Amino acid sequence: MGGREVPVSIRRTIVEVDPTTINVTAFCQAHGVSTWFFWDLRRRHAVLGEVVLEPLSRAPKRVANRISAEVEEAIVAMRKSLDELGADSGPASIRSYLSVSLGPAPSEATIWRVLRRRGFITPEPRKAPKRAYHRFVASRANECWQIDATHWTLADGQVVEIVNVLDDCSRVAVASLAVTSCTTENSFEAMCAGAKHWGWPERVLSDNGWAFRGAGTQPGGLAAALAAIGIAAGHSRPYHPQTCGKVERFHQTMQKWLAAADPPTDLADLQALIDGFVGFYNHRRPHRAIGRRTPASTWTATPRSGPASNPLSAPTEIFTGRVHQGRLWVRGRYAISLGKAHNDNTATAVITGLTAHVFIAGRLIRELTLDPTHRSQPLRSTP
Repeated sequence: MGGREVPVSIRRTIVEVDPTTINVTAFCQAHGVSTWFFWDLRRRHAVLGEVVLEPLSRAPKRVANRISAEVEEAIVAMRKSLDELGADSGPASIRSYLSVSLGPAPSEATIWRVLRRRGFITPEPRKAPKRAYHRFVASRANECWQIDATHWTLADGQVVEIVNVLDDCSRVAVASLAVTSCTTENSFEAMCAGAKHWGWPERVLSDNGWAFRGAGTQPGGLAAALAAIGIAAGHSRPYHPQTCGKVERFHQTMQKWLAAADPPTDLADLQALIDGFVGFYNHRRPHRAIGRRTPASTWTATPRSGPASNPLSAPTEIFTGRVHQGRLWVRGRYAISLGKAHNDNTATAVITGLTAHVFIAGRLIRELTLDPTHRSQPLRSTP
């Protein structure tokens, strides 16, 4: 019988018996223990006391597959670093970053246990994510953009808004613009800024905000401006934010980043923070929904769509300028007449090939086909 299997009653007999009054060898044979165990138990009892009467634990002193202390410290350090940055810091995110710095990284379950043991995680089973039975995602980059606005508070307590535009397929943050209040004009401005780098989408999805869909029974808003350049616009049904769930989730990621920084003093400071976040989000942050790749790499590797009424081979250019003497100068060679009523307004020209659309404050002011043989593009032909 091994030493760890000896019952407590026999152990107590061994430590209490007077060995001079018994035959130790015969006693050990009768009770199935070795003479070494008999004398060792008595020696340990003299030093440690009654504790030796309980069998020792069978657990190994060192778990063979347990991660090293260095890897555990790396996990904790990465958790703290991501928290300070305001980025996602769950086990999956930590594993993605450690895979770059350490090579083969521990599993998400191992990282979760380390974080729980070190006090960074409190298990809450009720918050376990529910399984989604139907997943809706565009199959091509620029097939669908989602647009929405979220609120943020400046250092002086002023509440402003951030207009976010997200590509449905690649999750690229197309544009993020800090504004005093979300309007059709600055929503269109945000989309134009994104289109300069990423191109125009085939369609845009939004909620029912008046800046996107228009107010009252009159159609308008961003949808009307986009329709003029061949971009379809859809919207979610009332009280159903899941339809625009990707951009809604993007709000949460952005707000966590902004909360980790010092409160911005004005819109310029806020825009600087947003620009830093968008660069991190698009090019460095591995995204769970697209296989832990970055949105920018996914967008590059994915076939792209474009405005429904324009061929993909026709690139679109966007120009912004101030109307002077009733005209908007484009490309340094075209003077598009808009009328003196628009003087000193900022106009945006969207040009695809020779087709031009001019917008002011998100409203279509003029649509024309450019005459490449003339600099001046008058409002009407001369008889």
